[in-house]
Amino acid sequence: MILPFIFAFSLFLVNPIHGNMEITGIVYDADTGEKLPAATILIEGSYRGTITNLEGLFSITPDELPIVLTIRYIGYQSKQVPVTSETVLPLNIGLERSVTEMDEIVVTDRDPGLTIMELVIERKKLWRAGMQTYEVDAYTRQILSNDTSIVSITESSSIAYWDKERGSREVQISRRQTSNLSDDQNFAGVRYLPNFYYDNIEIAGYNVMGITHPNALRYYHFRLLETNQMDGKPVYKIEVTPRRTRQPLFEGIAWVLGRDYALLEVDLKPNDVVNFPPPVQDFNLAYKQQFSNYGGEFWLPVDMRIEGLIRIGMVGLRFPAIQFRQVSRLSDYRINVELPDSVYQSNEWLTRVNSLTTVNNRIAIEPIPLTFEETLAYETIDSTTTLEDAFKPEGFLARMATASEEREGSGIFFNVGGIIPDGISFRGRFNRMDGYHLGLNLDRRFNDGRFRVKGFSGYSFHSGYWDYGGSANVRLATAGRTGIHGFAGYENTTSSRYESEFYSMGMNSVATVLGGDDYFDYFRNEKLFTGLEVRRILPRTDLTLTARSEQHQNFEPESEFDHSWFGWHNPRRPNREIDEGRLQSIGLELGYNVTANNFGFAGKRQVVLGAEFSGNPIGSDYDFTKLTFRLDWNVQTFYKRRLFANTFDVHFSAGTYTGELPLQRFGAVDGSMNYFTPFGTLKTRRFIPYEGPNYWVATAEHNFRTIPFELIGLRPLVDRGWGIIIFGGAGYTGAGNHYPDGLMVTDGIHSEIGISLNSIFGIMRIDFAKRLDAPGTFIGISVPRYF
Repeated sequence: MILPFIFAFSLFLVNPIHGNMEITGIVYDADTGEKLPAATILIEGSYRGTITNLEGLFSITPDELPIVLTIRYIGYQSKQVPVTSETVLPLNIGLERSVTEMDEIVVTDRDPGLTIMELVIERKKLWRAGMQTYEVDAYTRQILSNDTSIVSITESSSIAYWDKERGSREVQISRRQTSNLSDDQNFAGVRYLPNFYYDNIEIAGYNVMGITHPNALRYYHFRLLETNQMDGKPVYKIEVTPRRTRQPLFEGIAWVLGRDYALLEVDLKPNDVVNFPPPVQDFNLAYKQQFSNYGGEFWLPVDMRIEGLIRIGMVGLRFPAIQFRQVSRLSDYRINVELPDSVYQSNEWLTRVNSLTTVNNRIAIEPIPLTFEETLAYETIDSTTTLEDAFKPEGFLARMATASEEREGSGIFFNVGGIIPDGISFRGRFNRMDGYHLGLNLDRRFNDGRFRVKGFSGYSFHSGYWDYGGSANVRLATAGRTGIHGFAGYENTTSSRYESEFYSMGMNSVATVLGGDDYFDYFRNEKLFTGLEVRRILPRTDLTLTARSEQHQNFEPESEFDHSWFGWHNPRRPNREIDEGRLQSIGLELGYNVTANNFGFAGKRQVVLGAEFSGNPIGSDYDFTKLTFRLDWNVQTFYKRRLFANTFDVHFSAGTYTGELPLQRFGAVDGSMNYFTPFGTLKTRRFIPYEGPNYWVATAEHNFRTIPFELIGLRPLVDRGWGIIIFGGAGYTGAGNHYPDGLMVTDGIHSEIGISLNSIFGIMRIDFAKRLDAPGTFIGISVPRYF
């Protein structure tokens, strides 16, 4: 215990100031000698100040002498300390405790804390209206620790800018970090720090209403606990608790300076609503912030102190607790000055400059003194002390991963990655027509990605067919964010008779070989294609034009391969024959914000329009025009201030045609693939899709997340992140009388509703569906919806 105190006195040798303008000192309780952390030290007549570290130490460098320092600490009488060139350092500043006095607010049925905070909110409106910009020097230190010791430290000096219209920016001008981190891993700064005078404060992705928001009295309880005195004015200690149990809000203590009715300090943490689903097991954040008007009219942050802890784990895998501590000091405010336009030319909040580069003639802003533990960390942490080692997981899954890494490079199965060249990968599939298929894929990029070549080849062991083909894609031109690509290729392969919006032939291979129904029908397809793709022709919008020449051929009749690994599959349906011939067509697709299929893991906002024309004038055996449309949309509904708000998702797709559409160009309404039931499918359509030249499907679901379990008080399920989803869907396919019988079309409109238990163990959801237009229920599983 004696080492920190020896360190404190050795850090500040007794000396008069003379030519050295750095003022050092220690602040403590005058009665007990207890060091006072985060005491504020202000230079009177300026916007400059600092705070003490955890051991009560401070340093500050004025522009000139003499000056007067004002030292403040909640619950103590402020103290003014004159400093001249002859003052002996370090300063030993003992503060006297203030006397608790009677509340000056008249007691009524309404708690005085409400009245005090109401006045704080009204005063804030007045002085905030006059503040348009500011520029401030900032210093930040971030400390990362595990259960036993400090793991890393990052420090930065920066200049922060705030504009009422343009928001916040920060220029980081100097950095320092422990030797286990590189300079480009230092992102310490104040750009993301909350100002608890703001109406809304973002905490870990949650939009939390601040305690000085105009509507704060409707969302918070404010209770006066006691009244102290500082500088002849009352200081009110107010307890803050949420009125709403399902909104992200703060709880803790706020200190208010009477007569001015301004926040002096807050000690707050988010309520239990601010949390994360598994595998996060524990998540805690605490914030402390002080304010000063520096003798003026604007109440500005002096500092920000954050402490956080997060524990991550699941069955078989546990990480050490990740502990985070940050202290930031803001000093030397320049209020309502013209800010440099250069810092707002980029949308990036943080700009990093070389440590020797000057910004407005400022370099390396003065730090807060290191504590003994932090100094020791700088001396003992070297480049071998990696974050991976400091937070190395435990449990049988971690041991398995470690054993796998140790085996890497020993044996043929572990060396295969070294034998196969880059860009080469295996391909494989299984279906009832080809049987097992094995081969290789090629995917190489050249000229910095401007030119891409793909190819494949493989053999099907039951049908005896070879698949082979290749394609090339080249970037022809760019203009701003718009790029024009040309592509062409040849393929001879097995194709599915109808395209699925959700399932691939690879997914179907796994389901089929394990004994499930084969979801697709198949034909052989030899094709040439070429086209142009214009990326970002409009914001988030791509246009693709494709010309195709395809020769379609049936498999041999009754050549199905009736097989599965365990032999427990039902007899599989015959493979429907197609209309053989040559198809030549021109296709057009316009897509807005198109993203890859994620099976309902996250919401989408995309629109896709498609058209395909085929006819005798272009040498085709088929004469048709096919039109398709797809819409996916996601909107937030309730509890929008949460990181994960309640959401409503809609999927709609449809297709129609003119002429005579061949069977192999039918559209499909997807059902379940065995027991896999992702969003957008008709879950009670079991194991196969509906098909037809005319089709539509509409599905929707509302994700209530954990709210239902919160309402009924099932905290164990809430803590595990389990949620409730309500869903419904309807679909239709139809074909004219000139098409053959036995098509997989709907009998009227297929409709269903259901409920899902979401995010079970963080990895799955269970769907319980009821068919409405006919008898039938179904239970399926899918990926959980998170976003």
